[in-house]
Amino acid sequence: MLIVSSRLKWPGSWLVAILAACLFYLSVASSEASGQDSGAPGRAGRVVGHIDGIRFEREQFYIRGWACQQGNKDSLDVHIYADRSAYDNPKGTLVLSGTANLENEASVDQACQGHGGKHRFEIALPAAVLVKYQGRKLYAHGIRKQDGAPNAALARSGEEIFPSPPIFRSVPDSYPRLSGTYTSLAEHPRVFTTQAELNDLVRRINSPGTFSAQSFVRLANRIRADLAAKTDWDATYSGCDIDIYLRGFSFESRGGYPNEIRTEAQLSAAMSVKPGASAPAGGAVVASRLALYAALVGAGAKAPEGAPTVAPAIALAKRILLAWADHGFRDQNGSFRQSSSQFCDAAGKPVPPIAIALQISRGVVYSVHGQDLLEGLTALSPDEEARLNHFHLAMYEVIRSLSNEEFSHSLTAKYPDEVYNNQFASNDLGLLATARLLDDKAKFIAALNGGEGTTTVKLPWVTLFDQVIYGPSDKPLLGITPNSSSDPLKSRPAFTTPIVAAGEINDRYRNSNPLTGIGYPIGTLKGLFEAAEVLRIAGFDPYGYRGAHKQSIEMATQYYACYGKYAGFYKTVTPENAQACSDYQQYVGKIVNEVEAVVLIGAYRFPKNEAITDTEAAARIAWSSAANSLDAIRFGKWRD
Repeated sequence: MLIVSSRLKWPGSWLVAILAACLFYLSVASSEASGQDSGAPGRAGRVVGHIDGIRFEREQFYIRGWACQQGNKDSLDVHIYADRSAYDNPKGTLVLSGTANLENEASVDQACQGHGGKHRFEIALPAAVLVKYQGRKLYAHGIRKQDGAPNAALARSGEEIFPSPPIFRSVPDSYPRLSGTYTSLAEHPRVFTTQAELNDLVRRINSPGTFSAQSFVRLANRIRADLAAKTDWDATYSGCDIDIYLRGFSFESRGGYPNEIRTEAQLSAAMSVKPGASAPAGGAVVASRLALYAALVGAGAKAPEGAPTVAPAIALAKRILLAWADHGFRDQNGSFRQSSSQFCDAAGKPVPPIAIALQISRGVVYSVHGQDLLEGLTALSPDEEARLNHFHLAMYEVIRSLSNEEFSHSLTAKYPDEVYNNQFASNDLGLLATARLLDDKAKFIAALNGGEGTTTVKLPWVTLFDQVIYGPSDKPLLGITPNSSSDPLKSRPAFTTPIVAAGEINDRYRNSNPLTGIGYPIGTLKGLFEAAEVLRIAGFDPYGYRGAHKQSIEMATQYYACYGKYAGFYKTVTPENAQACSDYQQYVGKIVNEVEAVVLIGAYRFPKNEAITDTEAAARIAWSSAANSLDAIRFGKWRD
């Protein structure tokens, strides 16, 4: 559905359009102004033409008509002015140009006095131009090819007006479906990677000097530290405090949310850690890393001297995963906690369903990855596999039910559109990954497209995708937390411009500190990439997918890569260093954090997109020292 609105917004190409217009203005303004007295009429044919109208086609507006210099077959340039003609005093404003070089009918040949040639024009009116000139009178001038006659305004100049920019941000009746068909894969691994892809990564690891070889050395060193750590990996948690799950199971590094991350003493007490040992942190994350190392060495990766062998890595990965599968997430009766009423904060008070689903799904994707890799190594007995499957099936239902509960609540909340963010991206990823591990087609398709009945996912991947990425000629979603100040450096906890650019992520409004404004959108985009890997392996084409607003993962990656290129990775965005990036005002004062992660996988999946690959070398440097650079799910998803 097309909605024409006067609300301001910018497409991704606004800067290119304006720069081009400025250069054009400088080059032609003098000839345009002098055209009216460049010789007495009669020495050459008159410039004539007609504006037929303005129509919306192919996602934007076009002005159509014809122009020629009588008796001359050459195609004319056509200049578009706003407010007044170039010959008025004061004259109008030069906006853009085109060329009358399309095929025309016999009646136009007759008006042009029949010397052949092409004289029709179709000139695009970019949304960036319409934002500025909407509602103002439009004039079109034909620019002579032969001296001796003046340039001239075409018939109906001043009768047309610049239309309002096109707006596509509406809820469609249905969402585009991904091309492809769900394909079962009997062999493991089959979720985030395949054996063939592991073999390719091993080949790159075994090529001296490659980025993969260097990264594998760091991975081996980290595995050595994991195995040597004095951590009670048998410790798990089954209380209601959601932050214990975040720290113990899902999130390895300290940080998280202010006043929510528990102290080491609190964690040890809650998880009944053995004396003299430390509490586990990010157990699922560590297990997936151990399993990845074992899978790579098992596939032939040459471990550096002194690196651990496969057996202890497999043993610890199994120990961690089975401990949580057998003892974690339980209520007083030994059943898995299912409802939001069974979870709490540090004070024992209820927490929103979205917080629960998010913290669980963050870890589940790693426990899924770890099990998948271990099964590929045939390292699990039938009983161990059954226990882990039972655990992951329960986690699927927990994430699904809590996600549905939160989505229904968010639709009636004060700022309902905040639902389209990294939290639901994490939920959908957890659902897709878990269903794929279990090779459950019905659950997988429900997470992708919505399902029905008892399998319903109220905010499935295709819907989230369409609402969370902005497309060309788009506008912000409504209902976002308002600004508290017009100054982006002072507005807390949110700041958003009234415009968007193609590829921006809806999560952009966050502004509680300099790390969130770009960090949260990148968190969403990373979730979309990881889900895309699952979808790709399952038989679909997520990287070629376009939403109802023509948006894509490639478009989003290209958008944020701009800040890595011009502001710099982990640098602060300023008005001076990011003007080449569309809607840079949205990000002034914010840090370009974790953008390197999406640039690397973006270059891997979109190798012909120079706007992404231009920043690849700098992204490698930034990634090598990043805290999550050994993330098992994204390890090797880069080019060498």
